[in-house]
Amino acid sequence: MKFLLLLLPMVLLLPQFQAFLVSDIVTSTFSSNHNAFAQSQDENKSINTNMNTMKEDNNIISPLTEWVGVFVLGITVGILLPIRYKPVYSKSRSISITNLSIAILSISAGIIHLLLIQEHMKESFMWGIFFLITGIAQLIFGIIIIIMGGKLSPINKSILYYFGIIGNALLVGIFVLVRLITPPFSTEAAPINELEPNGIITIITEILLVVLLAYLIKSTSKSQRSQKVIQ
Repeated sequence: MKFLLLLLPMVLLLPQFQAFLVSDIVTSTFSSNHNAFAQSQDENKSINTNMNTMKEDNNIISPLTEWVGVFVLGITVGILLPIRYKPVYSKSRSISITNLSIAILSISAGIIHLLLIQEHMKESFMWGIFFLITGIAQLIFGIIIIIMGGKLSPINKSILYYFGIIGNALLVGIFVLVRLITPPFSTEAAPINELEPNGIITIITEILLVVLLAYLIKSTSKSQRSQKVIQ
């Protein structure tokens, strides 16, 4: 009888205990799922933030290359205009100004190519390597023109100028060719159909380099003939 009296409260309290147990399990499960969902949302926000940051970086680099190209083209035009409209400049002075313009243009084209490495590396690893080699070559060419342009012998000058003409003409040809046929290492297996402003500016810079280098070759050959006549 005593045992039944002790068991009766336990039986009466059993439903409340079960309800409490079920409530605790449901609360724990909901809390766990809520924490997992919150953590998943945080991870997604972090990924989206990183992607947005990368997009912002790309959006910054592209206008930067355009402004660099426009700025340098403006400076070059300002430097070269006096040669045409001020004939009082001596031949050596005109050649020095042209050398300076070529150096500025080549260095700026190299900087643009180097800034675009990351963008083209995403399209193709080999394209990124190509832009790296091109940018370094144009930088070195511009530096050589500044440092040694006036110190080289006429023959070495001509070799340097021809090297610049061939290199920049080749880049212009590649720019046109990859928009007509499928370029090597292309992931889309189709010609490039986009025409960005920085690409147009770079092509204008390289064409101008070819023209100025041809002018220097012509001036150098004329000065050599004049010296032979005098002798």
